[in-house]
Amino acid sequence: MCLLAQPAVADTVRAAGTGIGIGVVRLLAEQYQREQPGARVWVPESVGTTGAVKGLASGKVDVGILARPLKPGEVEGGVSVPICRTPLVFFANAGRKDVALGRRDLPALFANALPSFPNGEVRTLLRPATDAGFIRLLEIYPELAPVVAAARDTRGAILTLTDQDSMDAVEASRSLVAFGALAPLLAEKRKLAAVPLDGIMPDVEALESGRYSHDVPLVLALPAKPSAEALAFADYARSPAAASLLRANGCLPAAGR
Repeated sequence: MCLLAQPAVADTVRAAGTGIGIGVVRLLAEQYQREQPGARVWVPESVGTTGAVKGLASGKVDVGILARPLKPGEVEGGVSVPICRTPLVFFANAGRKDVALGRRDLPALFANALPSFPNGEVRTLLRPATDAGFIRLLEIYPELAPVVAAARDTRGAILTLTDQDSMDAVEASRSLVAFGALAPLLAEKRKLAAVPLDGIMPDVEALESGRYSHDVPLVLALPAKPSAEALAFADYARSPAAASLLRANGCLPAAGR
């Protein structure tokens, strides 16, 4: 939260939160500011969904960027504004076009026992137990819980704290595979590629058609008494003008405005 302890320009909207969403929200903020001269939206580095909630409650954040809706009692009177859903994906270095996974491969992947692909082995990158993406992973594949726990306990296992750290690590490696969201890969123009899962490329089109169903929401959260500027930005994020930007960056826009 020290990232938020910076001088605020008058009327600047401070939008902070999960690494899954900061790239997309930065692009939204840039487009919004071009279309609304004088508007200012500041998006710092990731503070996580938990950091966003704490920032909203303390008044240090005007708009929280969350990978889930607010829970009852987290921010008294707070409001959740879903803006889109992004596929949850396994991803690899963009140079590893040979990697494809199926559900039956996942236990071996997390146990570092998966047979090599044509261009070499792959190893999994882990995230903390509190990571929103990994929480969803274990909801989707509950049979992975013991093998993921064992992998975290293994000495020398590679673990990254933020989505951006994870993407950095995979970009720098030809053998790492990570689990996360599609939106930041596209919004941040990463040299990374989503891995086909059970023969399906996990993209917005597959999510929209129902062929792929593993996703995570991107939610803007507002305090009980948001500023007019924060309300205007949250409203813009649900507008037709924002929808094409969201879709182009791996996020299926929420229905309605």
